[in-house]
Amino acid sequence: MDNHDLRHKLYLFFLEDHITFYTNKVDADNHQHHYIQVTLSLENSFTIEIENEVIKTTGVIINSNKTHKIKGTNGCQLFVLVNPESKFGEALSQKLSGKAVYSFDYIDLDILSNVKKIENRQQYEQFLKQLMASLQLNKPFVHSPLDSRIQQVIDFIGNAQFEEMTIKQLSEHIFLSESRLSHLFKAEMGISLISFLVHEKLLRAFKLIFTGMKMTDAAIEAGFYSSSHFTRSARDKLGMSPSAIRKDSIYLKV
Repeated sequence: MDNHDLRHKLYLFFLEDHITFYTNKVDADNHQHHYIQVTLSLENSFTIEIENEVIKTTGVIINSNKTHKIKGTNGCQLFVLVNPESKFGEALSQKLSGKAVYSFDYIDLDILSNVKKIENRQQYEQFLKQLMASLQLNKPFVHSPLDSRIQQVIDFIGNAQFEEMTIKQLSEHIFLSESRLSHLFKAEMGISLISFLVHEKLLRAFKLIFTGMKMTDAAIEAGFYSSSHFTRSARDKLGMSPSAIRKDSIYLKV
């Protein structure tokens, strides 16, 4: 993909604990969302307004649920939206040390340029490993084997219809109480089971949308109660409506 291909496009990458996208189409008014946000410039600096402070920078980490506004300068930015309950999110929280925002200008542009060449998960994880090293974060990429019961849950989620899925159903599937399953899942995955399910629903909904399904049908198929439920969840997690994400976008699941 060359720079011309990036113009007015939004490229999405969905993983278990975060969502990454890069685009030149984001000029976001005041908003907040559940994820911790990392924004990096692939070309020019951008401006962020947060807690009555205006920052011009090429890199920033924004804490969860902090109202902010971003103004680009006709260049591409990389956004990484990380679930704060995950191990990745915990590493970013330590970097923030309770602050609303952490600004930096030291990311190697050669590393950022690699995002435009990603075609598979291995390439993405190599890019992310380099990026996190530049941020001086310790994100584990070699995972120890999961507890077999949690692996069963993940496999079940991967094959199940979401409209039929509840934590009670999952707990019965592996013969654990709901509270024990929730505790074990968080310990093994670094993310709550409820958050994981919402993330998976969003992933499924956008995958269906980007393969041509109407938004309302995709929302119901993915397990949301309605298109408005889907919209609220997307705004809460991503800070953007599904229609804004869908417009002129390209989806890449790695």
